[in-house]
Amino acid sequence: MAENLTTVLLVALSGMALVLVAILLFWAFVSGLVWLLGGRGGDRAESGTEAEATATSPVVATSPVVVSDPLVAAHPAEEALRRRAALAAVAVALAQEAGGQPRPFPLPPLPLVSTWQSVNRARQLGRRGAVR
Repeated sequence: MAENLTTVLLVALSGMALVLVAILLFWAFVSGLVWLLGGRGGDRAESGTEAEATATSPVVATSPVVVSDPLVAAHPAEEALRRRAALAAVAVALAQEAGGQPRPFPLPPLPLVSTWQSVNRARQLGRRGAVR
């Protein structure tokens, strides 16, 4: 009995160790990919004076919106997304102001058979079985 328990414990421990090693290898692989592809600090290759000027002064975009975050100014796609969100918010606000109350949701069309008829028909089919 003790030998079986020892064998089971050894198999369980070796399985846990293999899973831990696999997780560590996957973590190292992903870290290596991030390091190779330059995911960290890819935009930090600026000179020291440019980085200080960007960090301390707000960046003015082409629109009258003032962006004080240097990371947002470095990503034009995110800036365009924020502009689109602001445009959508303004459009919704103008539509609410002009439209007043929203229209009520229309009721679904009435069924051809009432609920009472369908329940009685199901009960009738249950008593007799399906008619062919």
